[in-house]
Amino acid sequence: MSERHWTGSYHGVIAICAMLVLMISNGLILSGLGPFRPALIAEFGWTAAQISRGELITFLLLGVFAPFIGILIDRFGTRVLMQIGMLALAGGYYLYGALDSLNMLYAIHVLFAIVLALAGLVPVVALVSRWFDAERGTAIGVALVGSSLASFVFPPIAEKWLIPSYGWRDAFQFEAIAALIGFAIVVLLVRSSPAERGLKPYGAKEAAPLRSDALPGLTVAQTVRTMSFWVLGGCAFLTFFAMLGTLYQLPIYLGTVGVKEISLGYMAMLGAALIGKFLFGFLADRLGPKRVFIANMAVMAIGAALLAIATPGSVFLALAVFGIGWGGLYTMLQLLTVENFGLKATGKIMGLIAIFDCVGGGLGSFVMASIFDATQSYRPAFWMLCGMIVVALIAATRIRQEFRA
Repeated sequence: MSERHWTGSYHGVIAICAMLVLMISNGLILSGLGPFRPALIAEFGWTAAQISRGELITFLLLGVFAPFIGILIDRFGTRVLMQIGMLALAGGYYLYGALDSLNMLYAIHVLFAIVLALAGLVPVVALVSRWFDAERGTAIGVALVGSSLASFVFPPIAEKWLIPSYGWRDAFQFEAIAALIGFAIVVLLVRSSPAERGLKPYGAKEAAPLRSDALPGLTVAQTVRTMSFWVLGGCAFLTFFAMLGTLYQLPIYLGTVGVKEISLGYMAMLGAALIGKFLFGFLADRLGPKRVFIANMAVMAIGAALLAIATPGSVFLALAVFGIGWGGLYTMLQLLTVENFGLKATGKIMGLIAIFDCVGGGLGSFVMASIFDATQSYRPAFWMLCGMIVVALIAATRIRQEFRA
């Protein structure tokens, strides 16, 4: 009898749970903070660069924590880490509602670094990779849809309902409830390995071993000696710089081009990214992740150029082009890491790649904000991003398959 398709089995439950966890963790910390930024500037008089140091702190610290994420996954499993991360996120959002100084804001962003380490990208992809052998690209794409789906949930709720009705402080504390819901989802449904439910990875001929070091793949030492590792890391740095810089500066950028609807901007960019994550994950299973990866960067570079010259009538199209390229690229970065180096040290290797993600992402927001504070325009910043993405595209042609099962 043929194996039931994963969408009708517990493998599908895991993919959906991974999507919801990422929607809550990445959503609240990335797009979810955007609608609150104008209120913080209005109440405290802080500059864009001052607030952006919070993101810089989060991602630089996440880069410090990243090499240890894989060790924690191997020791405790993704389920335990996600539970702790969700509780920490609830606490961080509650504290944001009591914000009274920049130092307190920066302290909360230290906590957010811990949240992303325990319940963010690396644990989510490690979880899905353990549950899937076949159609892994599609499953990872489904999971990563969560961070884009959040743009249809948290910014509109905050901008249209919570902040106007209750003020920004209470709005933060209401949204902390979402993290508690995430905690319940993990406790009730998530299992770190299919073996915990007497199952095998989808598409595998036999059950996977409980110990990750018994899985096929390269060791960390072997991986860091390959050119593909350093190219992937460089691509991650440059593209996360571009995407997270744009994401965090979006509320102010939209104002400079005459657009007041912040939530519509998030929907245009992250809604397109949502489509890209699933579509290109599906295509990668059929065309190969490297080809799709390079195509995604070409689309993203075009989007950055369009944002540099955007008008009120074209900005949403520009955001959609930029977003769909990023969405596919975001999925391909994770898939290429798993496919090129195997499962033996997936968590540890992704943790090392995440150093590049985090440093790039943290610097992106700060550098773009600094350029805006100096020039009162984001045009130079977007031309810079376009050039950076083109460099990453050229470098990506050097990636190769380092491990074959």
